[in-house]
Order: sequence, then structure tokens, then C-alpha cells
Amino acid sequence: MSTTKLVHVAVAAIERDGEVLLSKRPDHVHQGGLWEFPGGKVEPEESLGQALVRELQEELGIEVERHRPLIRVTHHYPDKSVLLDVHKVLVYSGEPSGCEGQSLGWVPLDKLEQYPMPAADKPIVDALHLPDNYLITGNNPQDSQQFLQSLGHALDAGIKLVQLRAPELSEQRYRQLATEAVGLCNEYGAELLLNAAPELTAEVGAQGTHLNRHRLMALTERPLPPECWVAASCHNLAELEQAERLGLDFVVLSPVLPTVSHPDGKALGWEHFEQLCQQISIPVYALGGVGSEHVEIAQTSGAQGVAGIRAFWSEH
Repeated sequence: MSTTKLVHVAVAAIERDGEVLLSKRPDHVHQGGLWEFPGGKVEPEESLGQALVRELQEELGIEVERHRPLIRVTHHYPDKSVLLDVHKVLVYSGEPSGCEGQSLGWVPLDKLEQYPMPAADKPIVDALHLPDNYLITGNNPQDSQQFLQSLGHALDAGIKLVQLRAPELSEQRYRQLATEAVGLCNEYGAELLLNAAPELTAEVGAQGTHLNRHRLMALTERPLPPECWVAASCHNLAELEQAERLGLDFVVLSPVLPTVSHPDGKALGWEHFEQLCQQISIPVYALGGVGSEHVEIAQTSGAQGVAGIRAFWSEH
């Protein structure tokens, strides 16, 4: 790992009508000719918020009125190391323009991968694709009709990312349920990750796999190609670092708060959760005792959002 001093950069993710604003780096600078998210270096006397406001006023001619953390990314290039503090701009005034002569482009979210970017920007693209809430399916997988009905209720309520977790099912029963769940999720434009052997993903047409901690720690390389989601369950720094080493797309970190199932279990708490989030550069969902009412504090603490069973799953 590089020992070069980190260059602290304030970065903005600006969305409008399903499109994201990118700017093109001048050919003569570091990573020249590539597309990036707008922003610039945080000066020694500035706070991150001050730098973000100043940079976007200078680069784009807009006034930032409200923003929130999205993700922090540390990346080591051969000749430079950067810490990207990425914030999602929620409210701004003015119309963005290339005040420094740079090319700008509003790019549909699903086309971002077609624009060549610096390697450090890849986790930002993942974070923009991922929703605030991640559903982990609940009980009753033995009764597939009731199970799929509960899944339908969650999808109807707006869930867009689902982990199919049913460890009590046989491999054959899980495959059957997964096939039906994929069809249901597709109807709602939601994505399904299988908590099962990664090779089952392609067999049933799911969008990815979710690794439990044992599968995660046993792997030596990413188990699926880049077009599939690969996520994992983590509980400590070693597991988070393994997920990052393997090039996973996001993780779930738990338990953040005491849970109904483990009320006396040792919870991380928001402060320790935030400390762990700051040590890796991939999106993290908070899990354990959290629900949709915790999205804001989770995101303020460095999370993508919250994951849960009880918070999003109804048995009726």
C-alpha cells in the first residue's frame, strides 16, 4: 500500500430526472481525458462542506443548498493517493455549466458504466445504483405461496433490492423458490440476490449473490463477473477488508443496535459503525435493530442505507 499523503477531495453526486452530472478531466492533468464526478481538493483551512460549496460554485456556477454523505473512497494510484469524500447534492440553485472550460454531460444512471472514469470512481457508481433499503426475506419459506405473497407486499411498498435468505430449505426447494422470486422481482423492476452458492445466480436468472461470512472468508477471488452484484455479511474489520480485497460491490454490517432476536448481544453502536465504514471504500448497509426510520442517521454515519427483515417484511 502507498505511503503517499492522501489528497483530500470533495466530490459531488448531482442527480436530475434519473441522470447524473459528469465532467471531463482536461487531457493534461492526472487521469486526464476521463469522466468524473465534479469536485476538487479540500484546502487546509476549509471544512468538507465549505470545499464542496466553493468547488461547485467555481466549476459549475451553482450554489449548493443541501447535501448529505454518500460514500468515502480511498484509492491508491501508482503516482497519487486520494480520499474522495463524496456527498449527494440534494438541493442547489442555478444551471450547471462548464465554468472552467470543461465538458459536462447528464448521463442516465444505467449508462454510467459506458463512460471511462478513474478507478476511484467505481464505488461511487455502485452507491448511486443502490437504494436506501435492502430487504432480507423473512420466515415461512416452507409455504412458498405465503412467502411470495409477503415478498409481493414488500415490492409493492417500493423495495428494489432483495436478498433471498432461506437456510432451512433444501437446495432443490431453494432453487424452486428462487426461480419464482426472480420472476416476481422482475415484474417490479427489483433486483434479487441469492444467499446461496454463487453459481446458482446464473442458473435462475438472479442479479447477484450475497455471501455469508463463512463463504466470504473462504474465497480467494470474486465469485461472479462485474455485471452481477456480489455482496456479503460482515461483523468486523477483518471481514470488511476481505470484502474489499475481493472487489465486492457492497456489504451489510451488523449488528448496529440490539435486536429482538438477540437483545443482549453486543451491538456496534453508531459511533463504532461509522469508524468501520470509514476504513473501507465500498457501500455499507446498516443491519440489526434498524428500520426505515434510521436511514438518515445511517447515511450520516457513512452508510448507504439500512438492511432488515422485520422492518420491511410482513408475514400477512
